[in-house]
Amino acid sequence: MKKIKLIIFVLILIIPITIVVLFNIVLFKVGIDIRVSNQTDNEISGLYVSYDEIKSEVKIPTLKPKENYILEVSDSKNSNENFDEAALLLEYKDKSGKLHREYIVGYIERGYSGFANIKITDKDENGKLKVEIMDLAF
Repeated sequence: MKKIKLIIFVLILIIPITIVVLFNIVLFKVGIDIRVSNQTDNEISGLYVSYDEIKSEVKIPTLKPKENYILEVSDSKNSNENFDEAALLLEYKDKSGKLHREYIVGYIERGYSGFANIKITDKDENGKLKVEIMDLAF
């Protein structure tokens, strides 16, 4: 009986502490964590994350086949002082030099936070990518 009471007591302590810690991680997070996943059998290079009033585009390093990369974009780190609101974009050029843009998050503003997952599922012979994007920004 004492063992059960001890287990219940420990759970009563651990569960609220875990909830508070997770709540603080989400509540006080600033910026968007972006996970880029190359699900192709090809190397992918020349990817950038950009938006209006960004100090400089954020370059994503070359991704080997099946490789993942995680980056964070935040207004305090990446924006200039004129930043107010924008759309967060994934940009790249195909083999002919044509610029392609995919929306990562359609609307961001100062103090934004969230997560985005970019899956690159195919690359055609011209270098155009097939991309699936899921986001949760707040």
